Amino acid sequence: MFIALALLVTGGLVDWYESRDVVTGAHGPFPAAFAAEAPVAPEHVVRRAGGEQALVHGLSLRWTDSGMAAMNLRTGKEYWRYERRDSNDSAVWSFGMSERTVVARFTDGKLVALDLRTGKPLWHAEIRAGDRHRSVELVGGRAVTEDPGAVRAFDERSGRSLWTVNTPESCPEVFLHSVHTPPNHLSAVHVMCNASGRYDRDEYGLLLGVDNRTGETLWQQRTADPELTAWSDGHTLVAPDPDHPRTVQLLGMDRQRISVRATLPPDEWDVVAAGGGTVLSGTHPKNGSEDHDTLLRAYDTRDEHPSWQMRPPTGQEYGRPRTADGRVYVVRQPFLTAADAGRRIHADLLVLDAGTGHLLHSLRLPAMTVPDDSDDFEKLNVLDTADGAVGIGWRDGSGDMLIATGGPPPPAPRPLRLQMGVPGTHAVGVAASAGTRFGASDQGAVSRRRVAYTRRNG
Repeated sequence: MFIALALLVTGGLVDWYESRDVVTGAHGPFPAAFAAEAPVAPEHVVRRAGGEQALVHGLSLRWTDSGMAAMNLRTGKEYWRYERRDSNDSAVWSFGMSERTVVARFTDGKLVALDLRTGKPLWHAEIRAGDRHRSVELVGGRAVTEDPGAVRAFDERSGRSLWTVNTPESCPEVFLHSVHTPPNHLSAVHVMCNASGRYDRDEYGLLLGVDNRTGETLWQQRTADPELTAWSDGHTLVAPDPDHPRTVQLLGMDRQRISVRATLPPDEWDVVAAGGGTVLSGTHPKNGSEDHDTLLRAYDTRDEHPSWQMRPPTGQEYGRPRTADGRVYVVRQPFLTAADAGRRIHADLLVLDAGTGHLLHSLRLPAMTVPDDSDDFEKLNVLDTADGAVGIGWRDGSGDMLIATGGPPPPAPRPLRLQMGVPGTHAVGVAASAGTRFGASDQGAVSRRRVAYTRRNG
């Protein structure tokens, strides 16, 4: 009996130990943000380990094999780490963050909230896992995620269940794309329905207007694939007409309704960025290809007129830009195809005035190696703009990530001092609308809080 009791106690202790979360705690003081907004003239770059990352308050966040880690952007050292020990095969599917909280969605259905400053768990919730991707967004103090046939919201800090919104019967499989917060307690929840093809239902985008206090559905609107849309400001969505894809609509919304406010010219259109009243399309005019952007067009969503366009020098193209604080951040790089795999290239980070397209600043970036498994879609994209830093990396998330900042260079290992100025020409055509004013970009300023950083699993 003594041996049996000893084995029972030992087994219980092992089970208890294996079920504990591993929390390293914060190492040193909480890193300060580099600045309150995206850098006007980034001057310095450090190279950091790659993978899907998000920037917030002097930290970069990434997933690990069974949890999350925060890295100090200035030193490159780990600030905190959280690992689950209650599952051997569960990984992070996606995560969202705010200035206070990180919420990770795991493949077994568990939702875990962590304090940004310490990495310590705040709460967790169990949601049906399913066998398809799940996402999570942190907006306005709420963690929003999907459930089969529904969207759910939890209080960001306490984990209290706030509301559940059921999707229509035609949308049994829900993929959460984004959540936006127009005024007057409205949340615009954008989802993709039936994307896996497992259901005998049409695949379509769906935008739900939700009272974010009660969860009441105020209206709903079918849309094109959410990946083809962009938010111009807090209450205007730029989206192709799902029935006539060459017609690009400006959808305005409030608590009462969503309606088509205007349409943009029917050019070859691929929305690549928006914010602060400007929307950008990127195309390759010779063949209309979405693989290579050799023309950026900007439209003012206030009067629906073209405001400027820009072409790179011959043999170059643009990566996917971001708009923040009235400026456009975009990488200009050599024209890349699958044949460039393994090649080291130099590119330039351009900072443009969002209203006029005027070049405000340019920065030569350190050499980057094109991923070995690259294809014609490969580009260096601006991944994030947050708290005085710009994150740049490959579209597929492989390879290193470059962090560009203004002011004194971060005291990082082997800091890379960059040359100012870019050789060659920079062709910019300008036709700015008179009287246009651009303040802080709503989309760019809060994009880090809205975007779920998603594990690519095919």
